[in-house]
Amino acid sequence: MRLYDWSEIDQIVFELKNHKVAVVETDTVIGLISLNANLIYTIKKRSQNKKIIRFITKISDVKGLSEAEQAIIKPYWPGGLTIIKHNISYRIPNHQKLLELISKVDFVYSSSANISGNNPILHTQDAINIFKKHNFDIVIVDGHQLGERPSTIIDLDRIKVLRIGTINPEPIIKQLKDIKSSSNI
Repeated sequence: MRLYDWSEIDQIVFELKNHKVAVVETDTVIGLISLNANLIYTIKKRSQNKKIIRFITKISDVKGLSEAEQAIIKPYWPGGLTIIKHNISYRIPNHQKLLELISKVDFVYSSSANISGNNPILHTQDAINIFKKHNFDIVIVDGHQLGERPSTIIDLDRIKVLRIGTINPEPIIKQLKDIKSSSNI
């Protein structure tokens, strides 16, 4: 287990490119990030049937968004909104150092830093204690706690709220339903 801080972004990128998982602060809860989704599934002991999020840096990275959908999402990005489009989950986190890191690798896979079924980890020290106990070869990016609630998740294809988190989903759902009824997106 290696400990870094945000001033060492290039070293963290090197670790990610060498098949490591990093525990990082985000604008919501502490997260796991990796360039390899399977590593996150393994560490979390998570079912492959459950999605993990792609952290991206720009809305154009989401394939197939209509202009109307982009207009609805744009005010919430970067921020605590995760969307699902064509069965892929996306989010632009509101964290400048994390966005800088992501821009160096195109995108990263992410999920809350916890063992599947357990509560999300809220402090870096908790992550160190939990993941050290399980002997995972991960890196820890030491920062400070930013948030205590996960992102809100909305499936754009089904216009359905999958999780209520930091953002109230009601206005988004209403706008999506309005444009769907008027234009069949």
